[in-house]
Amino acid sequence: MDKVYLGLKVAIIVIMVILFVQNIRVVEVNFLGWSLSLPLALLLVVVYVLGMVSGKGMMALIRRLQRQSSSR
Repeated sequence: MDKVYLGLKVAIIVIMVILFVQNIRVVEVNFLGWSLSLPLALLLVVVYVLGMVSGKGMMALIRRLQRQSSSR
């Protein structure tokens, strides 16, 4: 099963590298009055990492709430 997870991780990394290489052009991002120009690939990586971090945080919060409700 570990080999399956490793293969899945490698496949995701390969897909991300292909996505990065094919999307080098610069785009403008506007958010709450701020304007930022950066390569689309970098924006995709930042959004991907923020999604991973927020997903991990949400899962930790859910686990903590479940432990608190089961201990009562």
